[in-house]
Amino acid sequence: MALSEALKTPPIRATKTAMDVWLESLTNEDKAVVTSALRNPDWRHTDLLAALVAEGAPSISDTTFGAWRRRVAR
Repeated sequence: MALSEALKTPPIRATKTAMDVWLESLTNEDKAVVTSALRNPDWRHTDLLAALVAEGAPSISDTTFGAWRRRVAR
């Protein structure tokens, strides 16, 4: 296969992360509470991640969580 053929089309990225799937699985009330906490700058992302993992959220790295938080909390 020629290099031009191999690089013609990039792979499709997954559109949902494990955190997206977890957030979608919550009740509307819990989603609202989590979203509020995500938007609250008084929550350090490391502390918020620990609290969410204790309640069943996927255990991911704090840097990955921070990036996800910034994207979701817009």
